[in-house]
Amino acid sequence: MDDLLADFVAETREMLEASGGEIVAWEADPSDKARLDTIFRFVHTVKGNCGFFDFPRLERLSHAAEDALAECRGGRREPDPVLVSAVLAIIDRISAMTDAIEAEEEFPEGGDDELIAALQPGDTPGAAIASKPAAKQAEAPAADNDDAAPKAARSNGVQRSIRLPTELLDEVMKGVSDMVLARNDLARRLREAGEQPTIDGPFDRLSTILADVRNAITRMRMQRLEHLFGSLPRLVRDLSTELGKQVMVDFEGGEVELDREMVEMVRDPLTHIIRNAIDHGLEGPGERIKGNKREIGLLKFAARQSGNQITLTITDDGRGINTERLAAKAVAAGIYSQAEIDSMSERRKHYLIFEPGLSTADEVSAVSGRGVGMDVVRANIERVGGSIDVASKPGEGTSFYLKLPLTLSIIAALTVGSGGQHYAIPRSYVEEIVFGSSDHIEFAQAGARRLVTFRGKRVPCLSLGEILGTEEAEGTAWESKTLVLVRLASDDIFALAVDRVYDHEDVVVKPIAPAIMETGLYAGTTLLDDGRPMMLLDLPSIAQKQQLVNEMRSATRVVEEEAVESRKAHPIMLFTGLDGRRRAVRLELVRRIDTIAREAIDIDGARVQAVIDGTIFPLVGHEHGELPEEKCRLLRLSDGDSELVYVVREVLDAADMDGDIIPSATDPLVEGVTLIGERPVPVIDGHALFAAHSAPKREVQPMTCRLPAGSDWAHTILEPLIEAAGYRVAGDHEEQADVAIELAEQEENTSASADHVIRLRHEPEAVAGTDDSIYRYDRDALLAALKQARMGKTA
Repeated sequence: MDDLLADFVAETREMLEASGGEIVAWEADPSDKARLDTIFRFVHTVKGNCGFFDFPRLERLSHAAEDALAECRGGRREPDPVLVSAVLAIIDRISAMTDAIEAEEEFPEGGDDELIAALQPGDTPGAAIASKPAAKQAEAPAADNDDAAPKAARSNGVQRSIRLPTELLDEVMKGVSDMVLARNDLARRLREAGEQPTIDGPFDRLSTILADVRNAITRMRMQRLEHLFGSLPRLVRDLSTELGKQVMVDFEGGEVELDREMVEMVRDPLTHIIRNAIDHGLEGPGERIKGNKREIGLLKFAARQSGNQITLTITDDGRGINTERLAAKAVAAGIYSQAEIDSMSERRKHYLIFEPGLSTADEVSAVSGRGVGMDVVRANIERVGGSIDVASKPGEGTSFYLKLPLTLSIIAALTVGSGGQHYAIPRSYVEEIVFGSSDHIEFAQAGARRLVTFRGKRVPCLSLGEILGTEEAEGTAWESKTLVLVRLASDDIFALAVDRVYDHEDVVVKPIAPAIMETGLYAGTTLLDDGRPMMLLDLPSIAQKQQLVNEMRSATRVVEEEAVESRKAHPIMLFTGLDGRRRAVRLELVRRIDTIAREAIDIDGARVQAVIDGTIFPLVGHEHGELPEEKCRLLRLSDGDSELVYVVREVLDAADMDGDIIPSATDPLVEGVTLIGERPVPVIDGHALFAAHSAPKREVQPMTCRLPAGSDWAHTILEPLIEAAGYRVAGDHEEQADVAIELAEQEENTSASADHVIRLRHEPEAVAGTDDSIYRYDRDALLAALKQARMGKTA
């Protein structure tokens, strides 16, 4: 009997929650008979179940609601807001009674007659009573039952479903994860033991089965977002009724799936955003009409999946965020000074709503306006590895963008080592990995804070060993560390110094004891392939404990970001010349980067040129040093009318030149010197460069080279070589070629002619009488012969 009662509670909750959203949608479109039939069946089924279990109060309430809906189905009564509120109030009462049944508690007597009376047509005293539970529901929306089977799956008869406790699913997930770890351990042992033909086949089959089972168990934990969306129309309806506003909701992407734990984690932040949007985001009907808007406000929800991340967008078409009022409150509260506010862009001011204690509401209401919510919303979303962004336009509305990981239980992680122990870092936080000994890394000490300069940005640097207490700050050898650049969901960046980075892998996160969580260092635990435990680091909490978030938000995000926004940066290309010196050229001059063979460059006195794809280009940069022996790296520069190529040793990176250029008179081809990463870098003067060296590019007919017919070796080895030397491979239909390459052991090709023939032999040493042949793997001799043939053609 206990099992039957548990099924009754679960099924009743499922149908009542589904009916709440259906009733709100039916209220918006009373002509939708199909939806009315669905609601009627819900209530009718609840009534029948109550009669079976002898719950007379539940049966009486559901019977009354059924009679009122039957009147509407028969066309004898038109639905109105009073009827809808009365039916919703009965649904709230049935839900509360169901909770009491599950908790084996007595539900207080009284109140049923008033709710039933409110169902009667006309203005009755019960109508006001019926609206109270609905308003209360807006403050505390009923939690969705994750254990209930989807209604659609049961009603259409296509799918069969079974209810299982979520704890059982978690146990199964844990067991499968342990099996995967055991499989990985066995795989490592098999590799160490050498090839085992009789075992490898069954082991591979076992691995495939385990992977399929793990994917299936993971999918069992997923829920469609429509499960979350189903409770929102009721919330919106109750709030808008309480505030005297008209709001229409629109959903998109309900088919997107999310881990059930993530659904519960995002429910409260989503509810708070909705309350704020309806309370002081959307205007009242009169104000909207004055602003040339529709009387009914729109609240839109859209979900998209991209890889292992979900983007959830909540948009309203209200009045937008009043940044001036928000900024004034921030100054009055002492959070920012007026000078800091004045230096902020409009977009940066939008983020003030996430500061504790700030609100755009003029007065505190029962719904919102106390300024104690959006900071908690952001904290809760960041705690699960997500992020929140906001955009707003005055008079047009506000949009919140929530980015969430698909699941909390299986995450992509980076395994690092410190103090002889392994630790996991969520890969979503990892921006870049660099070695502390790299030339472009600079460490500095600012008071008690260690800073590191990387790519022109100075960010705080923490030692994981120091944080965990396994090493002293004074004894840290920073240059021997590996730096993991961490970007939090709030866009704050810091460097975490570790002893070693091991690997990227997917890990199964398991909860840890609350006492360990309270340290603010760990977010969970997982296992290595060999079964050893490994802690998952809680990077947002670590940054908060080290006071990095506030420090960077006030210094980096306010000063540096706004300074970058206020001035225009000029993109440049950094490279190393043949003399080893760093130089830069404006990026708009760079058309492409080419790599050619040394033999494709012709230097003869004042004539310096390179051949690329049959085109001859003037060459510069060779005067700085010796050309490489094999491959040459070229920057192809263009002024729009002509082109030239600049030979370099290495292309370093693209960067932004946001500082001033100090003119230089030492080199006429250098515009001046600027600071890139606090190092002086000469900037090439494009105007002077093209004035001195440019010449209209000459399109010449590419010289053709015929390869030995039917030779796979020739197409694999020779074809890339001759193309890099500036030749084009002759087609089979071409009778004439500039150069023909033949293999000495094959008969000469008499079907087609060539101006120049290069013969390749198979043996390294020349045989008497074949001194004109070249060993086919003598690359230098072959390229020299190709160059000689080209020079004879163009002489």
